[in-house]
Amino acid sequence: MLGRIFSFLKKDDKSAKLANLKEIFSNIPKLETKRLVLRRIEDGDTLDMFEYSADLDVTQYLVWKPHATVAETRDHIAQLQKKYDNGQFYDWGMVYKEDGRLVGTCGFTSIDLGKNLGEVGYVLSKKYWGKGLMPEALECIMDFAFRHLGFDVIEGRFMDGNAKSKKVMEKVGMAYAKTAHRSLYVRDGFKTVYTYSITREDFEKRKKKY
Repeated sequence: MLGRIFSFLKKDDKSAKLANLKEIFSNIPKLETKRLVLRRIEDGDTLDMFEYSADLDVTQYLVWKPHATVAETRDHIAQLQKKYDNGQFYDWGMVYKEDGRLVGTCGFTSIDLGKNLGEVGYVLSKKYWGKGLMPEALECIMDFAFRHLGFDVIEGRFMDGNAKSKKVMEKVGMAYAKTAHRSLYVRDGFKTVYTYSITREDFEKRKKKY
C-alpha cells in the first residue's frame, strides 16, 4: 500500500484522486515511530478513548463535547468503522508502545483534493502530555501524506488560547498563515482561529537538516 503513490499529475481529475483516497483509507496503513504505533481505531479501544474523551481539559479547545458515557464512546467508534470501510475517515489511533494503550488520535479533519491540501487534527490523553508524543505522531503522518498522498500543503488550525496545539505545530515546522477573528462558534461563543501551514518543499528541507 505504501508503495502506491497518490497521483496528482492531473489537477482536474478529482474522481481519480477520490478513488485513490478511498482505496488507501479503507485499508488505512499502519505507521510506526520510535514510541508509537499508528493504526486503525478499533472496538477494543473504547475504554482508553473514553478516558481522554471525557476529560474537560483535553476537550477544552475541540469542536466536539466531552463524552458523557462509555456507551457514547462505543457508539462513536462503531460509526468510525463504517467511515473507515468507506474510505471516508482519515485518523490514526495512537498506541503508546510502552504500555500498549490508545493515547489519542492524529490525522486529517479535511482534505481538499483540488488544492492538494490536508488539514490535520489531533487529540492526546492528558496522562501523556509533555512527552513530545504528538509532534512525533504528527510528523510521521505529515511525511506519509507528502510522500504517498501527494499533498502540496498541510494546514493546522487552533483556537485562541490553545498554546499547546500551537507549540505542536511549530515543532513540526508549521508557520503562521492567517487569523480568522471570531470565526468559529463552539459551545459558549465565537472563537478566533489561527491557521499554521507547511509546504511539501519546506517539509523536505526541514528533514534534510537532521
